[in-house]
Amino acid sequence: MTKWENKNITVFGLGKSGLEIAKKLLPLAAKIFITDNKLEHELDPLIIKELEKMAPKRGNSNLCIETGGHTLKSINGADLIVLSPGVKTDLPILKEAKLKNIPVIGEVELAYRFLSKPIIAVTGTNGKTTTTTLIGEFLKAGGKKIAVAGNIGIPLISVNDSDLDFIVVEISSYQLETIVSFRPWISVFLNLTEDHIERHGSMQSYGEFKARLFMNQKTRDYLVYNAEDAAICEMAKKSEARLIPFSKKDADQFLKIPIDQIRIKGAHNLENALAASIVAKIVGIQDSIIAQVLKLFKGVEHRIEFVAEKNGVKFYNDSKATNPESTIVALKALDQGDKSIILLLGGKDKGGDLSKMCALINQSVKHAVLFGEGAKRFEEALKKSGFFNFECAKSFDEALCLAFKVSKQGDKLLLSPACASFDMFKNFEERGNVFKSLVAKL
Repeated sequence: MTKWENKNITVFGLGKSGLEIAKKLLPLAAKIFITDNKLEHELDPLIIKELEKMAPKRGNSNLCIETGGHTLKSINGADLIVLSPGVKTDLPILKEAKLKNIPVIGEVELAYRFLSKPIIAVTGTNGKTTTTTLIGEFLKAGGKKIAVAGNIGIPLISVNDSDLDFIVVEISSYQLETIVSFRPWISVFLNLTEDHIERHGSMQSYGEFKARLFMNQKTRDYLVYNAEDAAICEMAKKSEARLIPFSKKDADQFLKIPIDQIRIKGAHNLENALAASIVAKIVGIQDSIIAQVLKLFKGVEHRIEFVAEKNGVKFYNDSKATNPESTIVALKALDQGDKSIILLLGGKDKGGDLSKMCALINQSVKHAVLFGEGAKRFEEALKKSGFFNFECAKSFDEALCLAFKVSKQGDKLLLSPACASFDMFKNFEERGNVFKSLVAKL
C-alpha cells in the first residue's frame, strides 16, 4: 500500500504536465480526475491517445477526464488538487476548493515530494533556459548523472532521480506560485524585469513570486544571485542560504577563460555564463572542464539563434523573447551601430511597458514589421517614441515576406517578438520552428 492509494487527486490542465502527473500517480493506485477548459478536440491528440492507453474506453475507474470547463464534480471529494503551470490560481472553482479546505499545489511541488537528490533551480525574467542548459552541460562534462527539467524540456514530475546525482530545474513565476515545501540546494536568481503583469497584477507581486524560489532554503544551501540587480539584492537579504553574488565586473575572478573565448556572445550571456560557472564550482567541477564547455557551448534554440544567410541577409530566431526586455537583449547583442536590423515584432501582448524597447528600436532598427494581437498597441507605442518606419502584417507568413522584401545585403532579419505566442501558436518553440521553416523556403 502506498500513501497515494485511493487518494482522490484532481489535476487542472491536460497538457504535458497533466499527463505526466497521471502517469506518476495511477500506478500508485491513486484516483485521478483531470479537468481542462478546452474541449476534447482542442487538446493535443497525442496526449489524449496516451490517456486512452491508461484508461481504455475510459473504463478505468481510477481515471476520469472532464473537458470543456471545470465543474463542481472536479473538486467534490478531492483530497488534493494539483495545478499544471499554465493554470491560473484565481479560478472561481479553486476559491471554492479552498473554502472546502482542499490543499492546492502545483506540479513542481508534487514532483518535489518524490525526489531525494540535490536540486539546482534557476529563475529570472531572462536567461533561464540558457543558464539551466549550460549548468547541465558543465555537470555532464564533469561526469555527473543529471536530469534537466521543469520549464524546459520535460516536466519535473516525470524525473526519476534514483540513479541521478543532481536535478537541474528551470522554474518560472507561474510554477513558484504553487510551491509549499520545494527547496533547492542551489538557487540561481538571474535578473528581474517587468513580465507577466497580466498574470501577477504588478511588478511587486511578480518579484515576490520569484523570491519564493529560496524561501525554504537553509544555511547549508546556496543562493547565487545578480549583484547588479538592486531588487534582487534586497530580496536576497531575507534568505537564510549562503549568498554568492555575481557581477559582470568580476568576470575575471570567476571565469578561468578570456571573455572573448566564450562562444555565446553578449553582456546577457556573460551573466548567464558567470552564474552557471559559479554553480559548477560549488558542485566541484574542475576549472579546465568549465573552460572547455564555455568554448564549445553554442547556446540554446530559439534564443538569438542564427538560422541562415540568404542574399547577404542574416536571419536570427529569437522566438524565446516573450517580453520587451528579452527583445532589448537581442537588439543590443546584434546592434553594430549601423541600423541594419529588420525586426519582426508581435504576438499575444502581455501588457508590459514598451517605452524602453521602443527607444532602442529607434536607435538600432531600420524597419519593423508588426503582427498578431499585440500589433495595435505596439504600433501606438512606436509612434509615440517617434519611430514610423514600420508596417503591419495580416499573418506571420506575410510578416516574414514583408521583412525580407525591404532587407538588403548586410542586414540582420530578427524575429524577437516581445510577446507570448499563444494567439497564433502552441508555444514559442512552434513559432520559432515555423520561422525557420519559412526562412528555408525563401
